[in-house]
Amino acid sequence: MTTRRFWFQVVINSIALLLTFVLLRFFRVPSPDTPGTFVPVFTINDWMWWMIPVLGLLFTLISWVLRPVLLMIFGRLVIQTFGLFLLFIDALVFWLTTRLSPFQFEIASPVIFWILIAAIIFNLFKFLLGALVGVDRPQLEHAPSEGIIWKRLEKLPGFSNSRLAENLRLQQVYDTLGSFALEIAMERTSLNNFRRTISNWVYRQDNPIEKMTAPVKVRVMLQQLGPTYVKFGQMAASQGQALPQEYEVELEKLQNTVPPVPYAQARQVIIQELGKPPEELFATFEQDAFAAASTAQVHRATLRDGTPVAVKVQRPNIVTMVNADIGILKQLTQTVERVNQDARTVDLSGIVQEFGDGVRRELDYHNEAYHARRLGDNMQTQTGVQVCAVYPEYSSTKVMTMQFVRGVKITNAAALDAAGIDREDLGRRFMRAFLKQVMVDGFFHGDPHPGNLLVDTDTGVLTFIDLGLVGVLDGTKRMDLIDLVLSLYQKDAASIADVLLRLSQRLRPVNLVAYRADMENLVQQYVIYGSGGALSSVMSRLLGLLQEHGLRLDRQLTLALKAISQCEETMLALNTKFDVVAFANDQLGGFAAEAFTQEKIIASVKQQLMVAGKQLARRIPSLPDATNMWLDQYMSGRFTVHLDTSDLGQQVDSFGGSVQRLTAGLIITGIIIGTAIVASQLVAFQTASAAWLPYLAVGVFVSMVLVGIIVIWNSLRTGNRPR
Repeated sequence: MTTRRFWFQVVINSIALLLTFVLLRFFRVPSPDTPGTFVPVFTINDWMWWMIPVLGLLFTLISWVLRPVLLMIFGRLVIQTFGLFLLFIDALVFWLTTRLSPFQFEIASPVIFWILIAAIIFNLFKFLLGALVGVDRPQLEHAPSEGIIWKRLEKLPGFSNSRLAENLRLQQVYDTLGSFALEIAMERTSLNNFRRTISNWVYRQDNPIEKMTAPVKVRVMLQQLGPTYVKFGQMAASQGQALPQEYEVELEKLQNTVPPVPYAQARQVIIQELGKPPEELFATFEQDAFAAASTAQVHRATLRDGTPVAVKVQRPNIVTMVNADIGILKQLTQTVERVNQDARTVDLSGIVQEFGDGVRRELDYHNEAYHARRLGDNMQTQTGVQVCAVYPEYSSTKVMTMQFVRGVKITNAAALDAAGIDREDLGRRFMRAFLKQVMVDGFFHGDPHPGNLLVDTDTGVLTFIDLGLVGVLDGTKRMDLIDLVLSLYQKDAASIADVLLRLSQRLRPVNLVAYRADMENLVQQYVIYGSGGALSSVMSRLLGLLQEHGLRLDRQLTLALKAISQCEETMLALNTKFDVVAFANDQLGGFAAEAFTQEKIIASVKQQLMVAGKQLARRIPSLPDATNMWLDQYMSGRFTVHLDTSDLGQQVDSFGGSVQRLTAGLIITGIIIGTAIVASQLVAFQTASAAWLPYLAVGVFVSMVLVGIIVIWNSLRTGNRPR
């Protein structure tokens, strides 16, 4: 195939050169030898027809050898000039062809200018001819990352994070994007049949790309580009309403239908990471992967004690490719930011940096194992929900052994119905578990798409898998998120505007009047009257409104909102009448009871006391130093004390008021803690025969608050009384 492709390219280059030389004969410049006469800018001495095939072969050889080398060296300049530097590379190849050929060329001055013009014309003809006959049609027999040159260069010291790796990846990405883009663009033209016929005749076989629709070609292109670009496709698939249905269906396949690597390569990774081959580590190990994704593939295995497990093995050399891709994207975004104010405003390079950091963290399976253990502990209180367990003794940076989870995707309605599982109950369990992760624990699954949610059809248990991406929200952000949910439920535009303003960073001066007016219109149209449809659509419009007004929402909160939107898509597949906001509002009371149990309140108080004790302990070492300083002054006869009593009475009064206010604060704090403990205990002892206990808890709470208010009022009134 490669040989045929080479000679096919020689023919195309020869025809393009012939057309270029013919066209250049119409370009004439004044003769430097004979005034008043004009000569062609390009002249071939002793012209013969067979020169063209020779020049075509020479140009192809130089281009195949030199162009990749130049791209590896000057790839950064290609990005910084938005591809214009490629013209200079092609001009250099064209010039070398004329210099190294056995024929003599006469090129008018300035030589550099006319060489550049000739290269532009030649590339135009080459592109048109290539598009017409399909010389650069996508080839599916191998992925670019498996090229011989790439594999050899990866073994060089320091290559993984080098500029050389980025430039090599740039060439692969450029070639892959170009071939697929042209294939998709030509698909619906009248020339497509001719293009297909010629390429199949040359290569003597049909190209599988012909039977693919445009959405399938996009998916295959992302798979060939590698894991970084597959992640982009997965992110796009998660925004279901933003894509046509056929594209959404295809991009969803990127979650678990990527072709696996050969077993020999996976086995070598296991040996390198765990020190032994899989046949020695496990009782059984299936060589055929039963699932494969952009960065890894999964094999069934059995531990020595008979426990069935799933072994996740990272694709070889994937870290090098990801680092190169992230480096290219960073260069590109930085270049865009230099010429585009909007890109600087939204901090495009910062977004890419965060995306890259997230992808790199996912490639270290120690992080995923930690995420799984922590989320598993948090989900222990949720009935019918669990997190895939990890076996650390059989895991490393690039290999992770996990509990083998039997089940189907949560959106597989047919399988759920056949198993007799109540889809509405399943959806509520799932949604409550996820809302607890976000609003109570502040540690949540960052990518809850259906492929990461498996349901055991025998038990109905829902399992969260693939914990590579998680989100973290501190207490303040969780309260703000709850405030946003309540405001959406109440359809309160002013509160929604205030919450989002508080949660956002101002990238430029904000016109608050216009911002609030636009928020009012958005809430009226998409929340109150519901023309926007699902919550995901409303959230998308809210984020767009923030961007229009120079506001950027906190990134962790953005991840949380997008994850909730993903959950809503799943819920709609299970129960089309489900209202996420209303459900979240109903669950807030239960979440508050979980968050403010007696144990947690006592633990919080202990933690605060511990912090105060540590702060006091830090200051203790300074007391001996101060004492020694005073003693030194006394022994030297220079011990001085400055006493200012001019305002002593006012300071004493102020101190007394402060003490009283502090006392009031301690009283109200004690009331809150005490009543919370009492209320939680009363609710805990509620039985069918004592259903009145919660009402007693409320009564105790109200009484204690009234007593506290009276005590505080008297304390403050006494403290403010004039002396």
